[in-house]
Amino acid sequence: MKIKRILIPATLLLVAFLLLNCSGPKYSLAPIKTSDPDRMDIPKPDQKEENQYWDLADYTFFYQVEKVLDLGWSAKKIGKGLNVARGKPADNLNVLDEVPNSSWYTNRHYHNPMSIEELKRGPNVTDGPDYKTPWMITSGKFEGGTPGFTIKDGQGDYYIIKFDAPTFQEMGSSAEVISTKILYACGYFVPQNTIEYFDPTTLKIGETAKVEENGQKRQMTQGDLVAMLKTTPRRADGKIRALASKYVNGRPVGVWNYRGTRNDDPNDRVNHEHRRELRGLRSISSWLSDADRRAANTLAVYTTDPESGNKYIQHYLLDMGSTLGSNNIIPHAPKYGNEYLIDPRTIGLQFITLGAWVKPWEFDFRNLNPEFPSVGYYESEIFDPAEWYATYPNPAFEYTTFRDAFWGAKILMAFKDEQIRAIVGEAQMSDKRAEEYLIKTIIERRDKVGRYWFDKMNPVDKFRFERKGEELYLMFNDLAVDGKIEKAADSKYLYTLSYKDKGLHHQKFVENSVLLISKNGNGFFDEILQKNQFNREEEKIFSIALQTQRNDKKLSKVVDVYFYYPGFQNEPRVVGIKRHE
Repeated sequence: MKIKRILIPATLLLVAFLLLNCSGPKYSLAPIKTSDPDRMDIPKPDQKEENQYWDLADYTFFYQVEKVLDLGWSAKKIGKGLNVARGKPADNLNVLDEVPNSSWYTNRHYHNPMSIEELKRGPNVTDGPDYKTPWMITSGKFEGGTPGFTIKDGQGDYYIIKFDAPTFQEMGSSAEVISTKILYACGYFVPQNTIEYFDPTTLKIGETAKVEENGQKRQMTQGDLVAMLKTTPRRADGKIRALASKYVNGRPVGVWNYRGTRNDDPNDRVNHEHRRELRGLRSISSWLSDADRRAANTLAVYTTDPESGNKYIQHYLLDMGSTLGSNNIIPHAPKYGNEYLIDPRTIGLQFITLGAWVKPWEFDFRNLNPEFPSVGYYESEIFDPAEWYATYPNPAFEYTTFRDAFWGAKILMAFKDEQIRAIVGEAQMSDKRAEEYLIKTIIERRDKVGRYWFDKMNPVDKFRFERKGEELYLMFNDLAVDGKIEKAADSKYLYTLSYKDKGLHHQKFVENSVLLISKNGNGFFDEILQKNQFNREEEKIFSIALQTQRNDKKLSKVVDVYFYYPGFQNEPRVVGIKRHE
């Protein structure tokens, strides 16, 4: 009986370990998967009602209990603690360890660098609401952190108009515009958000505009509008600053969750907590202090593909007004981003130590009287990328592996200083000192995130072949050097050339991110081709294990690069990348 008691948990742990550490194919000769076929035509889905309170209760309480009772989750935690498991890999990756384009995500700035003008424009398809005719108010928005209303302009486009808090003018609207453009360039689907200055006399109340009073809806009146705008500051010309968020194309069908799938969407085949773009969002959210990243701030839209005509669900991130230093109408509290709203970890530590353990942010009260009201509370000194947490548990964030976090870090490190400056300029902040502080802090937090995750993983990427006369090279980028958090002079690279995993064939240090593969048909790989008779193309796949070394110190983790080499006269190509955690 004793043996049985020991064997059953041990067997279950072993099975879980094998499942958690198994991975897909290392490489493939098939064309690299760059697009997910999740825009197939589907029937009109049901409208799912949003319940913000259930969202909070579910993830804060019920989900936490469910995790503990989940054998797979527990085995993963035990395995990681024993250093024998690395966590379940994301499910939607191609053989290059990248995310294909889909209804969730599109590869943009990192893989296809955007110009300054493209970054400044972001998702915008118009220049904002049309001013040639009055704005017709069609409904009021009194729920959520930022009250406002919906208008229809002369072009027939609908916009949600939101206002900053009187005490923190420009804070929420600036955060929304900046983070929207950054998240769009990162690859996510977001609505168009613009800063507008409008004359209140341009507003007209439509017949459909309703307000709720004593639990009953009634027609909105001019008095309601006056009351709403009463505390909103005017500029010298009498105009009001506001954020205009354009309705996206299609029909909203509710929110989407950070776990499971949607049962009425046949295209939704990957559990959301195992999507790389949602796991890797943790790194990006930590950079932007986007602590309110939960289901309530998402939108699923039933839309039409303009090319195929297919109708499918597209997935949006919403409400970036709670990013950077803003928590919509008040500044972020130092707690946000440092622990869950109700966090057993920190509660337990303080209980065990009888309050002797002090949280790093516990006595930081800068949010109560921020130096720059238009920025709020956004800092880079206390910020720790490893210890960043959303305000409420996010299943995708909790499943994030080192590979996922590294992916998010390389996406955000692609934003150069001058690009960040240009994006922040789109917020039209009137206090230039506040603008400079915000730019500086965004850059400092970017570098902190990049430095942390690039230290955990080998930050080499963008492998490609290039010919220079009679020489063929395998080129790559050292992202830490590109991001100026490491120096090229302090870096060198150890590469191990192998064939069919049959052991070490050749090993060498190089000073640059350039590997000579062949010189006019002479080289390690050419020699193998000449000595062997190949019956299948798969036999022409070789590998290079690459490690990085800084200042002659410890070598980094390995990145295995698999490539098809058909001979010097033909075109080689990378067919697989495996990153070791």
